[in-house]
Amino acid sequence: MSHVHRIAGLLLTTIVLVLVNAVPASAHTGFDSSIPADGETVADPLPQITLVFTGEAAPTGDGFQILDAAGELRSPTTATSADGLTWLLTFEPPLAGGTFGMRWVVKAPDAHAIDGAFSFTVTAPDPAAPALTEAPVSPGQAATAGDETVNLDSFLAGDGDSTASADRVAAVARIISLVGAMVGVGALVFAAAVLRGAPSDIRFVLYWVRRSGVLLLIGALIELFAQVVVAGGGPVSALWNFSALGSVVFSSLGIAIGLRAVGGVALATGSRLTTICATQVADPVVAVRELVGVGAGSSASAGWPSNFVAEGAAPNQNTEPYIHAGDRAWTAGTDSAVGFAGALAVLASFLFDGHTVSKGHRLFTSLVDVVHVAGAAVWVGGVIMLASVLWRRHRRDHELRALQLAVRFSVVASGALAVVGVAGLILAYIVLDSPAELW
Repeated sequence: MSHVHRIAGLLLTTIVLVLVNAVPASAHTGFDSSIPADGETVADPLPQITLVFTGEAAPTGDGFQILDAAGELRSPTTATSADGLTWLLTFEPPLAGGTFGMRWVVKAPDAHAIDGAFSFTVTAPDPAAPALTEAPVSPGQAATAGDETVNLDSFLAGDGDSTASADRVAAVARIISLVGAMVGVGALVFAAAVLRGAPSDIRFVLYWVRRSGVLLLIGALIELFAQVVVAGGGPVSALWNFSALGSVVFSSLGIAIGLRAVGGVALATGSRLTTICATQVADPVVAVRELVGVGAGSSASAGWPSNFVAEGAAPNQNTEPYIHAGDRAWTAGTDSAVGFAGALAVLASFLFDGHTVSKGHRLFTSLVDVVHVAGAAVWVGGVIMLASVLWRRHRRDHELRALQLAVRFSVVASGALAVVGVAGLILAYIVLDSPAELW
């Protein structure tokens, strides 16, 4: 029992680490610089602010906001950009007479919102302000001018950002969708290529394929609602704002969310349980093994005959890792085509999200990214199903046959890890400007 628990704990830890490190960045546009810079002191009244981003950016939600020296929020008179990288914000009247906070919320080409803030000081007095009759308000304290004032520190920290909560909800929803994609796609491949055993084992794996589809649908819907709220500036009432809804739905991010939702429905409804005697169908694991020679053991050993069954003898319980007498295989035929179409839709969603939209050659980066995600899903979902099937057999006092599952999965896992490694290196070269960005 303790040995099983240790294995389960190790697998769970590995899966969590892979999922955490596999979460895609929400955007690949970042803040580069500003004029004036953060903390800079300016002597003359300031008629304009320049913001420079590392990738194309467009204002969304609250857009560009200034907290003036009186503690009141101001929007720029104009906000223009010729290339989406450099934004020129003008103010009339010019900014003067104290410490100012600047906050920005923009969306990258993949439609994910990013935000930031900085402060600067203008020492020139505000010609429109009355003479001070008391000590000025120090930075970080709430100003007393006007009926509604904002604390500078809170403003810079984003405490009053009306889209912050929606951003957090969207991030959680993306993780939910990622987990659904990893488990759903990986479990589907595990059922079709790796698992040979009792029909109840196959039914168990397909159960998790369907539940992963539901998880994908839930994550996609939550992210859609959260992104609409962000695009609408924060209030939940933005869900009924057709302009905000359209800006999300018809963006590349909206297409990605839609594909995940459709793929989730297909996975949840299209994976039907039909089985056949395992010796009567071609074995994809053996085909891959003989083609590229990956997986545990030697391809020339007695453990890897061409049909994966002991030659000259009927399969029996002493022929690990051979197929056993009575083993069934899932026949992923036309009645399950919808499930596989759903998996393809989920993978295709990554063509419209993340660095595939904003980095490198669009088509090439997209294809590499899809291959990368597919390899990761096959490995992560396969490991989860391997552990789950063994645990289920253990709990029901069934024969574990762990060697058979481990050897068969090693072929698929080896190929998946190789694909993930190569695709990951290519993506790192495309996405990262320098190796230092890795840490």
